[in-house]
Amino acid sequence: MKPGSPKKKLFAFVCFIIPLLFSFKANGQKVEPIKSDQGKVVTMHSDILKEDRRILIYTPKDSANSEKKYPVIYVLDADNHFAQMVEYSKYLSRQDVSVIPPLIVVGITNTDRNRDLTPSHSNIDYSGKSDTTANSPYKHSGGNELFLQFIQKELMPYVNSNYNTQPYRIFAGHSFGALTTINCLFNYPDMFDAYIAVSPSFWWDQKFLLKLADKRLKAGSTLSKTLFFSDGNEDSSSPGSPFHTNVLKFDSLLKKRNIKGLDFEYIPYPNESHMTVPIKSYYDGLRFIYQQWQLPPVSDEKINPEIIMRHYKGLSQKFGYPILPDEAYFNDLAQWLLKSPATLSNGIKLLEMNTINYPSSSRAFAALGAAYAMKGEKQKAMASYKKANELNPKSNEIKLRLLELQK
Repeated sequence: MKPGSPKKKLFAFVCFIIPLLFSFKANGQKVEPIKSDQGKVVTMHSDILKEDRRILIYTPKDSANSEKKYPVIYVLDADNHFAQMVEYSKYLSRQDVSVIPPLIVVGITNTDRNRDLTPSHSNIDYSGKSDTTANSPYKHSGGNELFLQFIQKELMPYVNSNYNTQPYRIFAGHSFGALTTINCLFNYPDMFDAYIAVSPSFWWDQKFLLKLADKRLKAGSTLSKTLFFSDGNEDSSSPGSPFHTNVLKFDSLLKKRNIKGLDFEYIPYPNESHMTVPIKSYYDGLRFIYQQWQLPPVSDEKINPEIIMRHYKGLSQKFGYPILPDEAYFNDLAQWLLKSPATLSNGIKLLEMNTINYPSSSRAFAALGAAYAMKGEKQKAMASYKKANELNPKSNEIKLRLLELQK
């Protein structure tokens, strides 16, 4: 390329202008950090474990200024799985999704994972080799008993005294964490109501937990709990290993013993590795535990408070605490029904249901007042707005609606 040639001038122009354009583009953008509500970190001292423990706690966003109470899910290996569980909980309980209730998520981080999450002391590794050297990763194994005592006697009382909790608890863990959840189910079944065990390491200590299951799960015995367990394609990374076979043996044992009250499901994920299988398993585990949560499909023409209250009565019986239809969800459904003359009365019935279920809610009575006014029932509308005004005398909007009706 000759000096001063058109090609050289073009090349020089490109070399100058392109970086300048990128500079303008970068300087012209406003960059802000993403704000994420992931809860907070609590450091508590454990007299049982004789050490400090970092606990991650997420509460639903409306919990701070509310008397609502929430089920709690305790998640092991929180260093890896807490954020995932929080996002699942937030999304699945969202008003337009509403397939699980809002949850308080408590994540337990690790200090000595091999100690806390193993139910027995063993120096035998995954390949079956014994390691008794000073640097053996399992030399402190078998601390599961103390770890579960910490959860039961120290962590749970702290959570229950500082947060609005319902008496329904879920225990979730992966690998050694799954070993812990199943060990808890056998030895302390009443600590939790539901268990999620992702790829339980049944190989541990020459199938210690499989042998324990065979002893504890007597044919025809009763264990009124919910259990979801799974595994990935762990054997692909260790050809000839018994990982999947052991999980199948556990599933077969549960089916043969026919344990009364035990609602369980096993799902294998052959396309997932040991480290990717939690992504699908925790989602499916939550959906299994709350498979009956969502109101079954009902047409707009047939929906009524009797159907809804019957459903929530069943949920209350299953989960062991009073569960009411969500006010905001059924208010939105009612607003949809009010748009059609054919379903207007059904919408009003749902709003009446809300005022019965939430007698201190000014929003419930204001919404009902607006619906009565839409139907032309002026006296009922005024009565509802008067009640809403009593409950929220500072609302100018409610006062305005009431004045309009009184003209």
